[in-house]
Amino acid sequence: MRTITDYITADTAMPQFFPYPCFLLKMDLSYTARLLYALLLDRTTLSQKNGWQDSEGRTYIVYPVSEIAETLDKGRTAIKSALNELDAAGLLVRERRGFSAPNRLYVKVPPVPVVRFSDQLIAGKATLIRTENRPLRWTENRPLTNLL
Repeated sequence: MRTITDYITADTAMPQFFPYPCFLLKMDLSYTARLLYALLLDRTTLSQKNGWQDSEGRTYIVYPVSEIAETLDKGRTAIKSALNELDAAGLLVRERRGFSAPNRLYVKVPPVPVVRFSDQLIAGKATLIRTENRPLRWTENRPLTNLL
């Protein structure tokens, strides 16, 4: 077994990684479905770069279940179950293309919430926490006997 011995520095070449959307942490999905979504999202960025869009301009991917299973080191049944979870959650649409034609997978993203700032923040008059209302050290709120 190889041990990892190098710390990351400014010059360290980073290994390949998948983007993991934060919204997945709050969703009721299996870990396999979450990992699969990250893999499909990564694959979708490749399709974007290669111009794989349908007639409506939607980016799609072609990724056979057998290849997904091999990539994630899972069985075909586990992958099909995870695909069904993503489909039920509204994060994936599968389009059958006919006999011997590969299916298209459309990865979807939930809408990004709009953050609205109050008028005070926009005007530069944000209410600040006064220093006299907050403790100076973290120990002031906790008894010293519980520190050991």
